[in-house]
Amino acid sequence: MEVSLNANAVDQDTRQIAPVLHAPFESLSRQLSKSYGGEIEHLWIDFELNQHHASLRPPRPFRYQKKVAPPALLRGLGLAHCNNVGHYSVRPDFHVLLATPPDRVTVYALQLIYRSTSMLLEKQKRLGGFDASTFRANFLVGCKNLGYDFSATESTR
Repeated sequence: MEVSLNANAVDQDTRQIAPVLHAPFESLSRQLSKSYGGEIEHLWIDFELNQHHASLRPPRPFRYQKKVAPPALLRGLGLAHCNNVGHYSVRPDFHVLLATPPDRVTVYALQLIYRSTSMLLEKQKRLGGFDASTFRANFLVGCKNLGYDFSATESTR
């Protein structure tokens, strides 16, 4: 399974946060991209950084699609259709995010994303036996490998 953690859509207040998250998200995505069983081939998790979206709609719930076409703007780049894609978004508390010191923003974002993955436990059967427990354990290990160890605080949740 190919995992992609993204923080692409920003606003004026959060534009400085996206570059801070880019490298850890990319590295963790690579570490998590492996087989977890089941049908799911792609898992895309978007970390929302646009407060305006929060006023327009709730975070995007988990959606599983058998076939996804690339966005119209990317079709010319030769991107092919993706099969068996899970996709959802995680929205931070923007007051907390903007008050978080820059050196703690990544930990805050990764904790929120990790917590969001608990819903994958409920969807394992729908995903053809996807091993969400192993995925979540690997998420914590990957964060620790990157220097973001919050497993002790997460084990009580």
